[in-house]
Amino acid sequence: MIKYVHLLGKESRQKIIEILANERGVRELANELGVTPAAVSKYLSGLTHPSDIVLEKAISIANDDEIVRIAKIVSDEFIEGLSNFIDWSLNKGILDLKFYRRLNDLTAKVGLVTLGQRDLTTA
Repeated sequence: MIKYVHLLGKESRQKIIEILANERGVRELANELGVTPAAVSKYLSGLTHPSDIVLEKAISIANDDEIVRIAKIVSDEFIEGLSNFIDWSLNKGILDLKFYRRLNDLTAKVGLVTLGQRDLTTA
């Protein structure tokens, strides 16, 4: 299981299905996902949302252009959620050093520099 899929909200799940349905149509997408066309229609209308398993399958069948659009949806949701969590934890006076160290490690992993690593005298 792709763990990040479980963290996605209903709106992001719906947007991912919309991306795939726009390219394939409801019937073809339903066939590729192993669900009924009625299920896909319910996903698209927001009456229900795809399970983690269906969403993982959706991501696995996406073409390169769709993957780029899906990655944007996922990253936007995670950044918004992370930002909200950080604001909340700061407002509550909670400082979990382990969390912030891990966050620092993740930014370093993608080549970003944190404020603590910058030479602020030259900024």
